[in-house]
Amino acid sequence: MYDLPRDILIDILSRLPAKSLGQFKSVSKYWLSFISSEDFIKLHHRRALSDTNMNHSRVLLRSSYSLHSINYESPSCYEGIDDDENSRAIISLTDPRKKESFVEKESGSCYGLIFFVCFDECVLLWTPTTEKTRLIPGPVTPFPNATRFYGLGYDFSIDDYKMVNASRSISSNSISCQVFNLKTGLWRTVQTTHMSINDPDIIGSFSNGAIHWIVRHSPHDDGFNKREMILSFDIKDEIFMEIVLPNGGENEQSEFWCLGDLKGCLYAVYGGDNGVDMEMWVMKEYGIESSWSKVIKLDWIRFGCDYGMRPVFFTHEDDVVIDLDSWHLVRFNVKDNTIKRFKKCSTDWHLWVVYYETLVSPYG
Repeated sequence: MYDLPRDILIDILSRLPAKSLGQFKSVSKYWLSFISSEDFIKLHHRRALSDTNMNHSRVLLRSSYSLHSINYESPSCYEGIDDDENSRAIISLTDPRKKESFVEKESGSCYGLIFFVCFDECVLLWTPTTEKTRLIPGPVTPFPNATRFYGLGYDFSIDDYKMVNASRSISSNSISCQVFNLKTGLWRTVQTTHMSINDPDIIGSFSNGAIHWIVRHSPHDDGFNKREMILSFDIKDEIFMEIVLPNGGENEQSEFWCLGDLKGCLYAVYGGDNGVDMEMWVMKEYGIESSWSKVIKLDWIRFGCDYGMRPVFFTHEDDVVIDLDSWHLVRFNVKDNTIKRFKKCSTDWHLWVVYYETLVSPYG
C-alpha cells in the first residue's frame, strides 16, 4: 500500500473501522499525518454515518465501578460462546468521568460523541474511540427557577455538532434554548418561546436532523387534560416544534417513555413497565402523524422482567437489543422468536448509550 497514490489510499482507509485506523497511525509518520488530518476525519465520519452495509455502532455499558464497550454483532459477546481475543467483542474503557473528577447527572450520545451532564450543568464530551474529552461550562439560564433538558445533534449543513441546553420556566411556561457549537466554542441563546409543557425528558434523542423529547403537554394552564407529546428542536433551523405521538395502549398505568432512531426514522416506545407489554412505533414519514406504525409488540411475561424493559438498539428489521431491569442485555429475533443473552460485564446495575466508532473530535 506504500506505492498507492494518496487519493486511493485515503479512499481505502476511510472505509475501515475507526479502531483499526488508530493502530495504523503507527505505520509511518506519513500515515499518522493524513489519518490525523481534519479532512480525513471528516471523510471517515461522513462515510460511517452513511454506510448501511457496515456496523459502526457499539453499546456503552457503565456501572458504578466499570465502563465497557460491546460489539453486539460479535458472537463472542453472548453467553455460551468462548471469547475471541481478536474480536474486541467486549472491551473495558478508561472512565473519563474519573479523570475529570466529574459526577454525572445524565448522559446521552449522538453518533461518535457521548456527553455527560453534571449537576452544576457543565457538560463533558467524550469520544470513546480516541478517548479524547472536552469539558464545557454550563450556560447561564435567564430563569432562576427552571427545569433543564439537554440534547446533542449534528448539523450536516455546517458539518458541526451542537450541544443544546434548554430550560423551562416553572412560573411563566417559557422555554429558553442555548446552543453550543463545538467549532466556535460559545454558548448563544437562539430562542425563547412560550410553550405549555410539563416534565420534559432530561435527555433528548437525535433523529431526522432534530432532537426529540417526550413532554407532558397541557393545552390549559390549569394542569388538567395533560397528554404526552414530542417536543422537537431542529438542529439546522434552531426552532422548536411539536409532534403528536401515536395512539398507544389503553392501560392507564403506562405511557410513552422512550424515543430513538431506526434507520433514519423516529421511533417511540410505549409500555414495557408495570406488567404492560412494550409496543414500538415508527414514524415512517417524518412529521406526518398518520405515518405512525406499530412495528413490534413484546410480551411482558415472555421476558420475565421485574421493573421494566427498554429497546437499546435495532440491529435490523427482525432483531432488537433489549435492556431488562438495567441488569441484563438480550438480543431478540422477532421473526424466529429467539433470545440470546449478552455476557454480564459487571456485578452492578448498569446504564447504557449507543455510539458510533468514529474519529470525530469533541472540539468539532
